[in-house]
Amino acid sequence: MTVWKKTDDWLYEYFERDIAPDALPGFEDIVMLWQSRRGGRPAPALADFDFYDFKGWHGRIVLEDVFYEPFDYRFRLVGVDVANRLGADYTGRLYSEVVAGGVSPIDDFEFYEMTCREMLISRVSGDLGWTNRRHTSAIFAEFPLSDDGRMATHLLTAMI
Repeated sequence: MTVWKKTDDWLYEYFERDIAPDALPGFEDIVMLWQSRRGGRPAPALADFDFYDFKGWHGRIVLEDVFYEPFDYRFRLVGVDVANRLGADYTGRLYSEVVAGGVSPIDDFEFYEMTCREMLISRVSGDLGWTNRRHTSAIFAEFPLSDDGRMATHLLTAMI
């Protein structure tokens, strides 16, 4: 695990793809699933997963489509528990729109572009101050998915 940045509200970390599942407490079953679908590739493809693979996680999953030049991603699916925690459902929206609206820090772009290009597992945790609910926080683990084996084409995000 490497700490990329720590701010007053957020901690950004990244991990190599072969991490032990217990290196991400609370996400062990997602790590094992992701690694089992990966095989010898840098990352599994989106097509390697089925809806039923995420039993018990459905409301806490986010799926994003990743774009480059310029870097951005679109929220393809936002689970109901994630939307409730964030105070909004971002399904269909670009992340750049969310950042422009003041919801997320611009630092996220640099971090996620690096982890997507290098296909690293990441964990972001912190306070969700924009939700106008005191003491609301979350931990997100992001797993790269790649249809071409070069860079992440999608992100599979889980929240606890």
